[in-house]
Amino acid sequence: MIEGKTKRIMPGPKTGTVILATKDELTGGDAAKKATIAGIAQHKTSQAANVFSLLKSNDIPVSFIEQMDLVSLLCEDCEMLPLELVMRRYAWGSFLKREPSFQPIEGKPHRFEEIRCDFYHKWSVVVSPLVETPQQMDENKARELYLKNGVWKEGVYTDPYLNITGETWNLHPAKIPFEASQPLAKAGPVCGEDELHFIVQELMLPTFRVLEEAWNKVETQHGPIALADMKIEVGRRKSDGKLIIADVIDNDSWRIWPGGDPSRQLDKQNFRDGHPLSMVANNYALVAELTTQFLAS
Repeated sequence: MIEGKTKRIMPGPKTGTVILATKDELTGGDAAKKATIAGIAQHKTSQAANVFSLLKSNDIPVSFIEQMDLVSLLCEDCEMLPLELVMRRYAWGSFLKREPSFQPIEGKPHRFEEIRCDFYHKWSVVVSPLVETPQQMDENKARELYLKNGVWKEGVYTDPYLNITGETWNLHPAKIPFEASQPLAKAGPVCGEDELHFIVQELMLPTFRVLEEAWNKVETQHGPIALADMKIEVGRRKSDGKLIIADVIDNDSWRIWPGGDPSRQLDKQNFRDGHPLSMVANNYALVAELTTQFLAS
C-alpha cells in the first residue's frame, strides 16, 4: 500500500489494476495546511467517477475503470510521470505572481482565448541556504525535512515551474515573476518531445474542452459554471506503456465559478482561503451532485 496525503493506493483484484481509496483529508499550501473533514472522501470519489466517465465517453484515455464503493476507484496501474499539468482559461491565483502582466482589470480576470497549458515538476527544488548545490527532492522527503509547524523553510521551492525548450527542462520558482527569475536547476526530461506533444494535444486540451463544455451546461442561480483552470496528472499504463490520464480529477483539481464570478467559487480554494470547514464540506457535496449532470451530457 502507498499512503498519500489524501488517498491510499492498494493492489487491485486483477494484475495491472490498483484501488485508489480517498481519505477524509484536504491539504493546501503544498501540504502546509491540512484538515480532516468527515464525509468529504465520498464526495470527492463521486466527483472523480463522474468526471472520468465523461472523459471516457469522449474517447479520452484514462486509468479509471469503475467506482468500487463510496470512497474507492478501480483503476489501471500506471507509472506516474512526476509532472503536474495545468490548463487555464483565466489568469488567476498564484499564476499572477509569476505572470503579473495578466492582472485583472477592474476586478475582471484576464481570459485566454486559447487555452494556456503549463507544466510543473512534482519534485521540489532545494537551494541555498539549506544545501550548497541545488537538488531536486521528492516532495514527501522535502516535507519531512523542511516543513515545520506548517511553514516551509527558506530555500524550498515546491512544484517548480517547468520552462521546456527542446531537451532543456529548466526549473523556475512558480510564485515570483518569471521574467525576473533565474533557473533554480535543470531537470532530466521524463518524456520526449513527441510525447509532450501527445500530452498537450491528446490529453490536456481535449480534457479541458470537454469539462469546460460540461460545466457551462450546469446552470445555477448565478448562471452557468465557468471552468477557470484545472490540473491533471499523467502516467504510463504498465500493461502497454501508453500515456493516459491517471490519479484523480475532483474538486481539488480545478477552479469553478458560478456565473463566471470568482467570489462564488465552489472549489478547494475556499479551504485555502480559510473559510469554515462546514462551508467547504457543503461545497464539495454540492459539486458531487452537480457533476452527476455530466452523465447526461
